[in-house]
Amino acid sequence: MKRPQYVFRPNLNEPQHRRAWALLQQVPPAKRKEFLVQSILAAEQTDRLEKSIRKVVREELQATSITTSVSSQPPANAIPDSALDFLSTL
Repeated sequence: MKRPQYVFRPNLNEPQHRRAWALLQQVPPAKRKEFLVQSILAAEQTDRLEKSIRKVVREELQATSITTSVSSQPPANAIPDSALDFLSTL
């Protein structure tokens, strides 16, 4: 049985490919295979974690109701009560 093989050929015109290539070049050649395996598994784990967090947040938002409080302070340009009292005496 042949081992599966994958060839990584980055397109150095793309910023993410350049960055990935630079990171891969920093890893010693004997450890690159393990680095790629760990990177792939970490990306998959991150995706699963993000989906789980989104699911929990969505469920919590559905279970709660968000209300806005109405300020009891009168607006700054409101007519003071004393002026209205004066007018009612006329």
